[in-house]
Formats: sequence, structure tokens, C-alpha cells
Amino acid sequence: MFDLILCEAQRLYMATGVEIALIVGAVAGTVGAVQQGRAAEAQSKSEQDILNFNAAQKIKEAEEVRAAAQDEARKFGREAKAFKGTQRVAIARGGVLATGTPALLLEETAQELEADRLAILKQGFLRGEFAESQAFAARFAGKSARARGRNIRRGSLLTAGGIAASGIGAAGLAGQQLKET
Repeated sequence: MFDLILCEAQRLYMATGVEIALIVGAVAGTVGAVQQGRAAEAQSKSEQDILNFNAAQKIKEAEEVRAAAQDEARKFGREAKAFKGTQRVAIARGGVLATGTPALLLEETAQELEADRLAILKQGFLRGEFAESQAFAARFAGKSARARGRNIRRGSLLTAGGIAASGIGAAGLAGQQLKET
């Protein structure tokens, strides 16, 4: 008789295979959700690092483009100065005074050469600005990726909590139904 009571007590208070399976499933689902969130956050961090590296490269490119344009403009300025000198010498050798039409020609040449030099600088500045805008966009995309990863991780914690609660509730319900039978 005592053995019969003991068996009945064990049946009522020990977890059944169904309850254990439900709890194990809940734990596995919970751990999986948390790991998914961590993986998403790690991936977003890597994405942000790559985008920040690309942004740094674009900033470096912008500086190099501007420096190259300044060097090219300086070189062009020296060549323009030499050309204007050659032009003056040619006019003087021809016995023409640098007044009137020859003076206008010299002035027009100087203005055109200066406009070309400024165009070189402008192109370099614009290419540099474009590279900097690409850097800004890359940094912004990196911040967005990082925020997305954090949000996924937070959501996975909520999912994990829901899975755990559902599993525990289902195990409790299964246990209750088994006790009633």
C-alpha cells in the first residue's frame, strides 16, 4: 500500500517527458533567440567598422585630391607666367609697343590663364567635396547599421522572454492536465 501511494505521489510531482520536452524546447528557443540577437549586433558592428574605414579612406582621398589640384594649379601658374613672359618678349622683339591691341591681347591671355588655373582648383575642390560627402554617407550608414543591430538584439531578448514564458506555461499546463487524468 505504501508503495502504491509513493508511486502516485511521484506521478503527481515529478516532471513527465512531455513537460521536460516543453521546457527543453523553451530553453533552446530562448538561447537561440539570444544568440541570434548577439550575432546580428556583432554583424552590425562589423558593418559599421567597414563603413567607418571606407569613410576614413574617402576623407584621405578628398585631402589628396585637393592637394593634387593645388599642386597642378601652382604648376599651371608657373607655366602661365612663363608663357606670358614669352608673349611679351615676342611682342617686344617685333618692335610693337605693349599698348593698345597688344596690351589687350596680353591682358586677355592673362585672364584666360588665370581662369584655367582657377578651374583646376575648382575641380579639385568639387572632387574633394564629393569624396567628403561619400564619407559622411558611409558614416551615417554605419551608425544606422549599428542601431539596427542593437534593435535586433533588444528584440531578440523580448522574443527569448516570450519563448521562455510560453514554454514554461505550456509545461505547466501539460503537467496540470496530466495530474487531472
